[in-house]
Amino acid sequence: MPAARFTFPAASLSFALLTLHCSAAVFWDESGSGDLSNNQSAPSPFTLSSGVNSVVGTVNGTTDSQDWIALTVPGGFQLSSIVLQTYSSADSQGFTGFQNGASFVGNPEASASAYAGFTHFGTGAQNGALPPVNLLHADLLPIMADPANAPGAQGFTPPLGAGTYTFLIQQLGANTSYQFDYGVTPVPEPTTEALLAGIVCAGFFLKRRFFGKQALVR
Repeated sequence: MPAARFTFPAASLSFALLTLHCSAAVFWDESGSGDLSNNQSAPSPFTLSSGVNSVVGTVNGTTDSQDWIALTVPGGFQLSSIVLQTYSSADSQGFTGFQNGASFVGNPEASASAYAGFTHFGTGAQNGALPPVNLLHADLLPIMADPANAPGAQGFTPPLGAGTYTFLIQQLGANTSYQFDYGVTPVPEPTTEALLAGIVCAGFFLKRRFFGKQALVR
């Protein structure tokens, strides 16, 4: 049985793909860069760039059970995915969740409402009332946003826009190594169809105003 983690229940496209493929970097690897912050009030800060931004870390389930990172999404971009790229542990699941802002306020182990969204992750992750599932290589962002998987969380709608978000990566059961790939894409420009529709609507509105005034003059 996986160790209990909380008192509440767990739980244009071609251009974007090209961008992700062409720009991929590990912004932190604990094996060479040092330990990530263990302090929710002072998480390790990082500004993401367009493409895949990877963090590689370890938690041991006892003396180093939490990694805290504050990820800043620059203006004009959005955090579109969070993919669990690798996971190695004797425990089938860990936990990750986030809160808006450059630090995490409140008790991360006491209340689901402290989180904008959260999820268990791993090779046998159980969220809400769903059966355990292997989430290796899965995009966790929509799972974190689903109220059925993250009951009691504040809620959010993916993707995450420009701003800073503080993430907890936690394991209370065993030595665990992980890699998360945070996918950042440009905010899409308005489509040609949408622009044309807006121009047509504006023209129709101006025409009605013009002819309405003409009728009053008569």
